[in-house]
Amino acid sequence: MNSPIDLDDREHLSPTDALLISKTLRTVRARPEELPRPRDASQVERVGEGIRPSAPAMVSPAVNVIASLGGGYDRQAEMLDVGVRLRYFAAPSAQTLFLDYLDGFVEDCVAFYEARGPAALMPLVARQRKGVQALVEGWQLPRDRIRLLRSAGRLSGLAGYMAVNLGDFRLARAYCVEAFTLALAVEDSDLAAWVRGTESLCAYYAGDYRLALERAREGQIYAAGGPQAIRLAVNGEARALGQLGDRDGVHEAVGRAFDLAEGAELPDGMSPCISFGSYSLARIAANAATAHVGTGETALVQRYAQTASSMPGADRSRWSDVLITLDVATALTAGADPDPEHSAALGVGALTRAGTAPIESIRQRGRELARRTAPWWTLPAVAELAEVSQTLAHGAPR
Repeated sequence: MNSPIDLDDREHLSPTDALLISKTLRTVRARPEELPRPRDASQVERVGEGIRPSAPAMVSPAVNVIASLGGGYDRQAEMLDVGVRLRYFAAPSAQTLFLDYLDGFVEDCVAFYEARGPAALMPLVARQRKGVQALVEGWQLPRDRIRLLRSAGRLSGLAGYMAVNLGDFRLARAYCVEAFTLALAVEDSDLAAWVRGTESLCAYYAGDYRLALERAREGQIYAAGGPQAIRLAVNGEARALGQLGDRDGVHEAVGRAFDLAEGAELPDGMSPCISFGSYSLARIAANAATAHVGTGETALVQRYAQTASSMPGADRSRWSDVLITLDVATALTAGADPDPEHSAALGVGALTRAGTAPIESIRQRGRELARRTAPWWTLPAVAELAEVSQTLAHGAPR
């Protein structure tokens, strides 16, 4: 197995590794099989619902912030109620203050997405989108109308992305068609590229890897080398190519994503998966690891997984922690010297942290890991993984 990136051997580093070093304050050196380390997940009462999950929930520290603000109220639901009242004053022409509020609502949903999850947030986003439609069908000044349509497109895009995470691919496609139509109406090429990336994500988890590749490449036309081009390359193209067995294509797409990142302003830590902004370096590396799972390159999976996990602030993303662990575990089942026992143990730990109703990506990767380790069913860890994977809730109808 390859060792972690060596900071003391810079003159022999590839351009990708050189970028990783230049963008990172430090790289933690550890044995690949030790990464990523399991993290404890606390059981947190779902704010505003009065329900306590029966299994360890994947909850961000942001939930503690919400709970401490006012004794258990639902932040995003309260913001939605504010919007309902504001629409009374905004009608029939959306005013600047209401448009500012919509921008804040979208940003808040992005920031708290992992803390709340799609099951809790999507109904609020859908209600907000329906409320905005009443104004869309009214009259506004041209400058206000463009902002209103852009907000409507972003809300539809958020709903589409959340539907993917809920496993409802048909609904996700419908919302994405709406979001893409609105993006074209206001000539917002960044939003159009983002929607194509979400359509690629939807196709990927629906198992249509060629369509996922096609949508990602269409999105590159709108991205035009901008921030969304990174996501489209490493999340859209590279991962689809990995599932199609195109090793050279994966290497090219991953390399292109890192090349684009070199000249971009990237956020710190693990950027929100649903963000309309640029991917962070940690998320680029995490997606590169997933892409190389498809081509069976275990050493590269471990290398990128280590890089993603060791970025300062990356540990605040619980979903990414679980997904990276599952990628490493799956990679350990491939090659001439598989380690099914360690692979299954990693998988059990990850799925336990995910709970019984994880997002679609975790559910699918957990089931795939169980399938890959099935030939070693006599090992206790493999048998436990099979049992845990069967408890994962099924996604919505396709």
